[in-house]
Amino acid sequence: MDPEELQVLVSGIFEDLAEEAVRQDGTIEKFIGDAIFVIFGAPLAHEDDPQRALRTALGMQRVFAEHAKRVKAERGAELGLRIGIHTGMVVAGAVRSVREYGVMGDTVNIASRLQSAAGPGEIYVSQTTFRLTNREFSFREVGPIELKGKEKPILTYALTGERSDVRPSIDVAAPLVGRWMELSRLDLAYQSARLGRTEVVLIAGEPGIGKSRLASEFIGLATSSEEGAKAADAPRVLRWTFSRVNQRSYAGFIEPLLVELEVDISAADPIAGMEQRLQELGFANPGMVSPILAQFLHLPGVSEPASDSEEWKRSMFIVVYDVIAALARQHPVLYVLEDLHFADSASLDLLWFLASRTSRVPILFLLAQRLGPGSPEPKPSRTNFSQLVLEPLSDEEAARIVEATFDWMPAELRDRIVARAGGNPFFIEESLRSGTSANDRRRWRCPRRCTPSSRRASTGSRPQRASASSSPR
Repeated sequence: MDPEELQVLVSGIFEDLAEEAVRQDGTIEKFIGDAIFVIFGAPLAHEDDPQRALRTALGMQRVFAEHAKRVKAERGAELGLRIGIHTGMVVAGAVRSVREYGVMGDTVNIASRLQSAAGPGEIYVSQTTFRLTNREFSFREVGPIELKGKEKPILTYALTGERSDVRPSIDVAAPLVGRWMELSRLDLAYQSARLGRTEVVLIAGEPGIGKSRLASEFIGLATSSEEGAKAADAPRVLRWTFSRVNQRSYAGFIEPLLVELEVDISAADPIAGMEQRLQELGFANPGMVSPILAQFLHLPGVSEPASDSEEWKRSMFIVVYDVIAALARQHPVLYVLEDLHFADSASLDLLWFLASRTSRVPILFLLAQRLGPGSPEPKPSRTNFSQLVLEPLSDEEAARIVEATFDWMPAELRDRIVARAGGNPFFIEESLRSGTSANDRRRWRCPRRCTPSSRRASTGSRPQRASASSSPR
């Protein structure tokens, strides 16, 4: 084929393949010869990035099949498309030059190696990607394959299509084990807050150690204990989980307050409704605080502040404090902020301002963050501050989770799960989910591969980055 004709043909194919990726919010990282490299989860992240990568792959194969059919009819040439997909952590940013966004890491290499191993018309995915997507997609097990640069074979699956009916997920429903002392300390802090002594409790620990589970369990106990009590004593729960992407400043305060103030942003005059709610909370002159509060909440039609000076910020913080304090005077407040390590600096400034100012208001600030670099340093104030560091479960406690979930579990398999989970409750539950069938809880699947080889590997397999590499051949 003439080189110029080949260039036109390949360019047309790549244009259609790229369109499939863009449709699923994928990022075209680069073109390399006859290959296209697409990433999902960076710089734009979604909770279903692995699923988006697979839908893109299926769409690419459909589009490519049309091109291949036309080329064979017109020129008698056979074309095939190979695709490899892997999910894992990557280094993202200006990895090659200051002007070029890209990713690098072992995840990229594995995706590329899977693409090379796939046959024409096939989509190979790693076990990591399979585990995250097998509810929505169907696969054929290829088996362990040797990949260049890898000491051990990689268990590989071939994507065969998207399911019309989503498979039910396994509800492990593991009990809370080994955290009763922490629950007792949280309850003491809450009882103190109810008496008017503002409390701040920070729960810290490694990923998967159970910070959110402990917070949820405590909230459930605190709210259920109020059943039968007078309504004035019932706690009011404000809860927010910070995210590493697509998050505006003060999100942990804006969103919960929009709910508590019953602000309808689609209403013709949301400020009027907000002022009525403020009056119900005891504000004698809501019109004095509503302009600043409306700017803080970014209500429609409200102009941005004319200044971002420290004086303006302090005025805004005081208004937010007044509103939360008014809510707390009606009902004790449980203000829960999770994944504080992802919080923006503005939210942290407001948090520590509120914690230092609300010394005689019935509020319990319950915070949760990871241990280690990147997590904000707590700023103890004149409020009652305490910190709970969650340690890994003991082998006995971990075994109790397994036994309470599946009483028929063989002792040998139970001990293998416990040993490899390292006392991390999340890894135990993930092992139990990955090893059971949705149709038969008593049938264990692939017992030798059901547990993560290490805590690091399990964390890296979460849906934070999905890389896909495809190449027409």
